[in-house]
Amino acid sequence: MRIQSITDDFGGTVEDIDLRTIANGEVTELRLALVQRGVLVCRSQTLQPEDIVNFARHFGPVEYGVREDFQLPSNPDVYVISNIVENGKPLGNPNDGFAWHTDLSFLAHPTAFTFLYALETPPEGANTEFASAAVSYDRLSDEEKRQYGQIAVRHSYEMLHGTRKGARPLTEAELLAMPDVVHPLVRTHPDTARKALYLGPDTSLPMDMEPAAGDALIHSLMDRTTQRELVYSHAWRPGDLVVWDNRTMVHRATEYDRGRYRRLMHRVTVRGERPS
Repeated sequence: MRIQSITDDFGGTVEDIDLRTIANGEVTELRLALVQRGVLVCRSQTLQPEDIVNFARHFGPVEYGVREDFQLPSNPDVYVISNIVENGKPLGNPNDGFAWHTDLSFLAHPTAFTFLYALETPPEGANTEFASAAVSYDRLSDEEKRQYGQIAVRHSYEMLHGTRKGARPLTEAELLAMPDVVHPLVRTHPDTARKALYLGPDTSLPMDMEPAAGDALIHSLMDRTTQRELVYSHAWRPGDLVVWDNRTMVHRATEYDRGRYRRLMHRVTVRGERPS
């Protein structure tokens, strides 16, 4: 197994590895590289849904997805992202993830690691872009670090749901099952002690700030984090498995011609700790 850097600041490609038969020592090396580099790309894999789940379990407890309607029927630990419709039924969710975000920040114990595997990919478009909120934090002034380190942020699934076009109102049961949570704006990584901004523009508002000012702050920090020169854009190929650490990374999908091209991705996520 060889790991090569993608950028000077974050990211790595993993070569000469078969994730179906990974050894314990390789898992330890990969996890260390992942928490240090933020995102790892494993090309040329041949994975069944259970292979992705088994690999993810090396990193922690696999989460049951929030959107049950897009879980893989044969393996509900796998969430399907796709624009493909068969027999009048969508195979997966075609719409989520096109704004900068970190996965499931509205949970009390948000996602630690996301594993995304490509089965069918368009020949153009549909990249996934990554930026490091730890690098962004490092670039803050000392006064900004002090100021932002004191801010608590409310994260809300209801807010996220409200951004979905044509979405029905959430039921009372759904609201009770997914209450708002409060996380720090600056979180500390449990493995490396590195600090990073914890950002969710469509899901969060700082506490004790006017909503407009709080929303402007979150979007301003995300804009600074995702400046073009700080972004890695991953061009997918079938057989790619990309894993990233949501404690330090933000990401988004990019558009593609959905009328011409098919896209089919399988996603598995691992539950993390409560941010602190």
